Amino acid sequence: MPELPDVEFVVRMLRRRTVGRRIARVTVLDRSVVRSPTPALFARRLRGRVVQRVHRRGKYLLVALSGGTTVVGHLRMTGEFVVLPRREPPRRHTRLVIGLDDRDIRFIDQRRFGHVDLVATGAVDDVKGLRGLGLEPLSPAFTLEQFRDLVRARRGALKGFLLRQDVIAGIGNLYADEILYHARLHPAQQTHALRPQEVRRLYHAIRTVLTRAIRALSRRDGPVGELLRVRTRDGVCPRSRHRLRTATISGRTAYFCPHCQRAHA
Repeated sequence: MPELPDVEFVVRMLRRRTVGRRIARVTVLDRSVVRSPTPALFARRLRGRVVQRVHRRGKYLLVALSGGTTVVGHLRMTGEFVVLPRREPPRRHTRLVIGLDDRDIRFIDQRRFGHVDLVATGAVDDVKGLRGLGLEPLSPAFTLEQFRDLVRARRGALKGFLLRQDVIAGIGNLYADEILYHARLHPAQQTHALRPQEVRRLYHAIRTVLTRAIRALSRRDGPVGELLRVRTRDGVCPRSRHRLRTATISGRTAYFCPHCQRAHA
């Protein structure tokens, strides 16, 4: 499932290629992709509006339009937004086409789990899924002091802590593993037992891993993290040469190195 770096990559691409352009036509090819309003209203209300801003909240993509409306999109498992010349034939699994003069924004989704909503810009925070989202880990508000407070206020395994969208927005299963590997912390380590230096290490790992992932996606470098690379190659930790292990922690499969990432009481 796309996580914060994947969505941020899409946001930056759309921002470069669509801001300032007027929507000329809208074609809903799959009615299930439009959650609200109805597909017909969605298409009618988009036409003639100008793309003013493209940004992100957690794993959600937000396209602010003239007239005080915003498209809120979620990629779910297989969704992607692409910008293509208008003349290019639709690709398989294209669900939605938003036409901008000579080019299209197209939403392609093989498994049909992704969706979009059109809402008043002032009501974005009331959209289901956006309500109650936690701090943005790459924002100025996400300070080490703020992070310490978040850690102190929670109990449970680190893996589950990183996945809580009401605490930190945007981190999913793959990047939680990558962050913990980078910080040399076991995914089952209890948050309340973290030492001060471990809290600091985890904080910097969150920001470093997410920033590097966005940069790698922008360069199309392939796997965007050290753990992800070895998982897809030989399953051996490049630091210790021990084989990676898996465990079910907080209801999710966690990958880790038993030598580099050790839990303590």
